Amino acid sequence: MNRSLVSRMLMLGIPLLTVVLLLIFVATGSSIEHIVNRAIARNAQLQAQGMRLALEQALAETRNQLLILAAGSMDPRDMTHRMEFRAKANGLHYREVAYVGLAPENRYLLLSHDGQIINVPMHVALDSPSSPFHNLGGEQRPGYVNVGQPMEAVYSMVPFNKSLQSLSLHVLRFFTAVHDREGNFTGYLLLSLDMKDLRDIVSRYSSPDAPIAASGADTRVRSLFFDREGWMLFQSETPDAALVGKSLGNDAVRAGFWGDYGRPGFSMAFRPSPEHINYWSMVADVQAGQANQLPMTESSTVWSNGQMRVERVSYVPVSFKPGAGGEPVVLGGLAVLDTSFTTTRTGMQVMGIYTVSFLGGMILLALSLWWLAHQMGKSLNMLGRSLHKRNITGGSDDLDLPPLPRELEGVKHDINTLLGRLRQAKIQRRSHEALQDAQWQREPVPDLPHPEDLPASGLVGTSSAMQTLCDQVRKASQVLADVLIIGETGTGKELVSEAIHRLSARSSGPFITINCGALDENLLMDTLFGHVKGAFTEARQARKGAFLAAEGGTLMLDEVGNAAPKVQQALLRALSTRRIRPLGSDQEVPFDTRIVAATNASLLEDAREGSFREDLYYRLAVITIHTPPLRERKTDIPSLTVYFLTEAVKARAKAEEVGTDAETDVEGQDSAQGALSRAAKGFKASSTMQMPQISRGALAKLMAYAWPGNVRELKNTLTRALTFCEENILYAENIQLGPVASNGAGDDMSKQQAHDNKPAPQAQEGQEKATGKGSADTQDSKADAAATNSRTEKKNGARPENEEFAQRSPSSGENLAASIFPAGSPSGQETSSMPDAGASASGITASDNPSRQVPLYAPGSDQESGPEPSQEFGGNRVSEAFTGAVSEAAAFTANGNGGSSTVNADAVRLNHRQAAMWPRLEAMGSISRQEYQQMLGKDISMRTAQYDLQLFVQMGLVRKEGRGPAQRYVVVPGRTFYKG
Repeated sequence: MNRSLVSRMLMLGIPLLTVVLLLIFVATGSSIEHIVNRAIARNAQLQAQGMRLALEQALAETRNQLLILAAGSMDPRDMTHRMEFRAKANGLHYREVAYVGLAPENRYLLLSHDGQIINVPMHVALDSPSSPFHNLGGEQRPGYVNVGQPMEAVYSMVPFNKSLQSLSLHVLRFFTAVHDREGNFTGYLLLSLDMKDLRDIVSRYSSPDAPIAASGADTRVRSLFFDREGWMLFQSETPDAALVGKSLGNDAVRAGFWGDYGRPGFSMAFRPSPEHINYWSMVADVQAGQANQLPMTESSTVWSNGQMRVERVSYVPVSFKPGAGGEPVVLGGLAVLDTSFTTTRTGMQVMGIYTVSFLGGMILLALSLWWLAHQMGKSLNMLGRSLHKRNITGGSDDLDLPPLPRELEGVKHDINTLLGRLRQAKIQRRSHEALQDAQWQREPVPDLPHPEDLPASGLVGTSSAMQTLCDQVRKASQVLADVLIIGETGTGKELVSEAIHRLSARSSGPFITINCGALDENLLMDTLFGHVKGAFTEARQARKGAFLAAEGGTLMLDEVGNAAPKVQQALLRALSTRRIRPLGSDQEVPFDTRIVAATNASLLEDAREGSFREDLYYRLAVITIHTPPLRERKTDIPSLTVYFLTEAVKARAKAEEVGTDAETDVEGQDSAQGALSRAAKGFKASSTMQMPQISRGALAKLMAYAWPGNVRELKNTLTRALTFCEENILYAENIQLGPVASNGAGDDMSKQQAHDNKPAPQAQEGQEKATGKGSADTQDSKADAAATNSRTEKKNGARPENEEFAQRSPSSGENLAASIFPAGSPSGQETSSMPDAGASASGITASDNPSRQVPLYAPGSDQESGPEPSQEFGGNRVSEAFTGAVSEAAAFTANGNGGSSTVNADAVRLNHRQAAMWPRLEAMGSISRQEYQQMLGKDISMRTAQYDLQLFVQMGLVRKEGRGPAQRYVVVPGRTFYKG
């Protein structure tokens, strides 16, 4: 096996060092463990002796206090004062003071409870079985103190704080004989020490903060106090703030033992059964006054394998000296249970030290061997790092290394030769990729929607947002409730309103738009509600107002959020009562008008801020429709691009046709020559109506932009790009996004575009009357189009009508219902709308083109929808195009309506592919996208087939079922189409 130099040296040195260190550890481990165990055991025994001394000191202090009290007066009042003073001092707590005189009237019992001294009535004291007046007797020598067994004293019906309470005390009673000044015995004086004080002393010495600790802060011990008979009385507790009020307990130390529970006079005492041999051996040593340790093994005692794991038990006797020179009396024993496993932890620490030493030695040896191997292979490593760096970064520059050994210099020369060849290959590849990318960016986008496949007016796009909008418009048009349209600027709120009107039952009525933000308060009030004759100085005749002018139709209130508070109040009353009161009139006039409001602000937030009436908002928002911004439906950008470019080309051709007609009138030719000239120039205009192609780079640039101005900005951008496009294809450099500095050419282009989009003079005059001065967008383009409008009026013989609101009839290309929505929508409506620079915002477009023949398809006939051969321009079919233009002009003159075919209200316009596929789709009942594409032929792309099927869905002809590859388009039953 081929190994590195480092691995070879490590494999030799590490096993040798491992053997040496293991020999050292085995030789010293056992000795260190024995020394540590002895030290820990001695430390534990010292801790137990420290607890013993603390307890014996407390017992001695109690004896001294009893002798001091016995030397004083035995009067109850004096004794009470002394006990009260003693209760206020810090130290041991004495719970009982009793004097048992020879005569019954010289007896009393004082209890200390919660800092107060209670004089217990004698009958209460005598009724208690644990009363000190029962069987009290002992040595009567002066200075000799007798001590009893720990016991539990219970007193019932003790008067305390103006009530009778039961007191339970765990005490250790001391009593001594009392003599008078002549030395005569007069009785016994008893003083009881609270055993909680003994518990607290043991708990303090068992904590890590004890004056004597076994092994520092990590020591965890539990101490146990038991009497001479082996009864477990109490255990140590955690020395915290709650320890003062905590009662005695032995639950933890007796866990796992079995035996007797409850000693007479001490109900909570516990004595293990004789089967626990080690425990009773410890009790026997304590009775003999011996201190020792119990080694813990798994089988020695329950403390080694019970709930509380104990490593060792140190025990000492606790004795009491009754008098000077007397023999001490063993009261009980103290067992210290070491649960910290200090020995085990110390052994683990020693093992850790050994492990660290072992690992340290291994690391030092490994570093030494690595340094040796590194010095030996320094040149190889340097060469390898250089190659690895170039492999990661993709660099191909020559190796620049310091002088290497002779053998490696040849290797470096060969590597540099290969790197030079690699550089040449990279340069050639990048040049080829750059050329391919540039060519790809300038290639036209395939599979764009055909202009004839897009609706002449309506919602352009097949995204989910547009489908939702179509569905909302369709549903809103079926009811007569008021509608609130909310959307950003340029998203087509006005045209959505017009679509709702056109599809509703009020389509035969007028459609009037009022811009509430373009008029001041008084003018807007007059425009909306009208006035009667003589209402003010200049009111020479009555004026209906928009509410009455739109009777039977629809009134759109644009920018309703900008209306003044007075206008809002008037609108609220009008919407509430469906009546208005014109200015100067004393009577309210009912109106039958549907209200559609539009805004680009959040009216609900404005209502909360107080700038808009909240009650008016809820009156308007019966049905709320949100027009989606373009950034949320970027998949519609290709369709919108095709549509706007087609409209821009048509608008340019229309302008050229108007100029040509004016020149023909000035020339004053005869009728035959004029017709021929109009036909020839009409052919010329038609030949220029060819939409330029769109390059991939241009479309990618449009798709990547955020479009803060929405579809209006897209339209303006495409119009600007088309103006500066010098070829028959739009490139990325022709697309100027964001704010563009205006210049002479740009201003001329804007004026020409405003002239092309200008409505008829009659409609313009009606709009100006309806809004005062017209919208802001209209005012910018009005002056530029004044001359052209004048020439058009003179030519057509049209004069402005003296009406309050002008109405215009939609052309056949403005058939929104026939383009997008299901059949059955009414047509032939009359509308009046203010012009908007963003007329096609959010994909809702209104065509200004002349009426043209719309081919229809009816099931069962052989006619297909699509352009006739004579209507196709471009390529090499110039003569046919010219003939078609002349024929179309003649047909328009003969029919007077632009074509012999008319659109029936129940008809839906289909493109030529849909017209060909509908009979087969209707016969099959359902179809998938793959089947549709295969039936149309291999020249049809997947995108085109998907577009046709989406249009079928929007028309309500089919519905989607399933998802993914299993998705199918199922024919909706009961939908038929008839030729008008």
